[in-house]
Amino acid sequence: MPGDIGKLAVEFANDINLDEAAHSLVVEFSEGCRTEFVPSVPMVGDDQKVDKKARETHYVRHVGADRLHQEGITGAGVTVAILDTGVWSSGGGKNWLRKDYNGEERVLRTFDAIRNAEGDADDAKDKNGHGSHVTSIILSSRKAQGSGNVPVWNGVAPGVSLVSIKAFDEEGQGTYADVIRGIDWVVQNKDLYGIRVLNLSLSAPPRSHYWDDPLNQAVMEAWRAGVVVVASAGNTGPEPMTVGVPGNVPYVITVGAITNNRTPFDASDDTITSFSAAGPTYEGFVKPEVLAPGGRLLGIMNKGNHIPKEHKNFHDGDSYYYMSGTSQSAAVVSGITALLLQAEPALTPDQVKCKLMSSARPATTPDGALALSIFQQGAGLVNAAAALQSANYSCGNRGLN
Repeated sequence: MPGDIGKLAVEFANDINLDEAAHSLVVEFSEGCRTEFVPSVPMVGDDQKVDKKARETHYVRHVGADRLHQEGITGAGVTVAILDTGVWSSGGGKNWLRKDYNGEERVLRTFDAIRNAEGDADDAKDKNGHGSHVTSIILSSRKAQGSGNVPVWNGVAPGVSLVSIKAFDEEGQGTYADVIRGIDWVVQNKDLYGIRVLNLSLSAPPRSHYWDDPLNQAVMEAWRAGVVVVASAGNTGPEPMTVGVPGNVPYVITVGAITNNRTPFDASDDTITSFSAAGPTYEGFVKPEVLAPGGRLLGIMNKGNHIPKEHKNFHDGDSYYYMSGTSQSAAVVSGITALLLQAEPALTPDQVKCKLMSSARPATTPDGALALSIFQQGAGLVNAAAALQSANYSCGNRGLN
């Protein structure tokens, strides 16, 4: 019943008990849309020292974001709002989240939706870890010595500005009211802080038509206001019709997850994860729109947070932790979106969606047939360089507006 919706708890779109070994169909991602991106200028931040303790995160190269970094496209001038558990605000790891690659403070504002209070970077402290992990995937400015002796940033868009909205507590619990309050704050303050992207790495079970759901109504208002909303498909797959709220909104960019099966430089064994939720929605819309890396992604968390304390096996040295889920894959796409918006600031949300989908690479069998249905993979695996080069602008949400 509609009256019950506001009482529903919202969950993160990552499964911390996930066994990454339990992956499904092995597929190949078609090379038909792959484009080469040749650097023409030195990488921005080349004078930044490589952190000897840093690890290469691999997903940055997997989606071609490193090619845009080499062109000086890092998300600079674009603000990403991340609605989650907050952000790491103390200790060494904060520097890679709170500061961009130039060492400049990037947190423009925080909003604690639970307390209904604005503040600075210290006022939306992450006590859970999920928010920091997602944030690091999007924007970490830590620089590692990558394979081939090539320096590479840990985050997809290391130059972006950040607005952190805290809507989940230490246990990772949040309500519809908290999330809606956070989204409404983003819409009200988007012009003040230049918010162009809203990352929603969360999911709740659909209990009504998408248009009747109050959380979805808030999301649709953000999209109409010009904010690109990137949402997790959810981890309730692989069965059909398992995409959650707000990923079931037809307008937004909903993201499923693939894994590299722990072979980051061999794309031949990339698979869709067994947990990635699938469409169609109950109203018959194709979901997800795209896939992105979401199996065992490396990010940073404070060891004193809830998740690191409860799941010590996620630790991989220093401040690094592995997590899997469509939370992580959504974060990758939010980072790519910021790169596109730096390169083409006039893009509308519909145009961003079109460029991402038209340049994605579908999973195919060796004989060239689709290996997965469109309800599992949408348009396929995203690629940042191909999306930037795409000349398609009008295919996003055609017929919906």
